Amino acid sequence: MKKIFNLLLLFSLASQAQDNTVLANKKNEFRIDVLSAIVYAKASLSYERYFAKDFSTGFNVNFSNSNKLNDDFDNGYRNNIPKFEFNPYIRYALSKSKSRYYFAEIFGSYNGGDYKEIIRLTDNNIDYYTTKKSKYTDIGLGGSLGYKMYFKDSIALEFIVGFGSNLINRDKSPDVISRVGLNLGYRF
Repeated sequence: MKKIFNLLLLFSLASQAQDNTVLANKKNEFRIDVLSAIVYAKASLSYERYFAKDFSTGFNVNFSNSNKLNDDFDNGYRNNIPKFEFNPYIRYALSKSKSRYYFAEIFGSYNGGDYKEIIRLTDNNIDYYTTKKSKYTDIGLGGSLGYKMYFKDSIALEFIVGFGSNLINRDKSPDVISRVGLNLGYRF
């Protein structure tokens, strides 16, 4: 029984080492955020490049044009609506396995969208209030944690949760930026 257990353990370690070698030779990955597409009607695409050891870098691009968010914005339930986001990031793998691992990331964010405010105007000594719409852009920083696993040496499934803060145009842009997603990708 002990010999069978040792043989299975050896086989498991050898297959994991082989998976790690196959994945280590594949340096590029594209991903689509399935959760954002379904829940927020947001297109979210990512590219990641793997380097030696446990580091990788990449970027994520988001575009949003959700009818629900636009209706909430037009009806006064929110004063800003994000339309686009560009997020470069650096990741560090926290686990030793290349086929299933936890990771931590630091990301930047260049984001923009529409902003609405109520302003007071004067016309012929008559004051009145109106809604003024404008555009905003901002830059933010944040951090994320996630888990990634591979199937068939190329198909990636990734779950990520992260938050950050906009830094420059805080009176018009959202205070908090988030990176929450369930990504499906291909590594080559």
